[in-house]
Amino acid sequence: MAIVVGLLCAVVGATVGALVTYLSTRSTMRLTLEHTYDQNLQSKRLERYQELFHVSRCLPRYFLPGEEPDRMELLAFRETFSAWYFGEKGGGMFLTPASQELSLRLLNLLVEIGSDDAGSPRLRAAESRQVRELAGELRHQLAEDVGASHPPGLRWTRPGKTSPPPPGIAE
Repeated sequence: MAIVVGLLCAVVGATVGALVTYLSTRSTMRLTLEHTYDQNLQSKRLERYQELFHVSRCLPRYFLPGEEPDRMELLAFRETFSAWYFGEKGGGMFLTPASQELSLRLLNLLVEIGSDDAGSPRLRAAESRQVRELAGELRHQLAEDVGASHPPGLRWTRPGKTSPPPPGIAE
């Protein structure tokens, strides 16, 4: 009887051990695969976002006097954004939902304002502000998506305070 109980305990122990090993290994492998996927996606997203950030330079925070784009230039900017979105590298498919929503709103606004023939070929102040604000929101969202707007998580990697200028240097 003791032999049967011992044998039964050994079989149950081995089965439970195998099951625990299987589940923990499976869980670890799944986490590793998800982490690798997330790293690859983030890397590709960073590359595409850098391109879009560069493309968005045509819509800066402020237009210098006399350098405001006209309505036809807005349509050309829209073509540039569209080429990035649907281009060979498929930048648009790497957008997060928040960035995609802002990107599409910006494209729609560029078309709406660019094709508005009522009046001057130059943008009105309200139209200029709308375009610049939406382009700024998109750039901020891109930085948020890739984590560039967050301080590093590890304390020792966080930048320190900027040293004050030496005496006699104008601030």
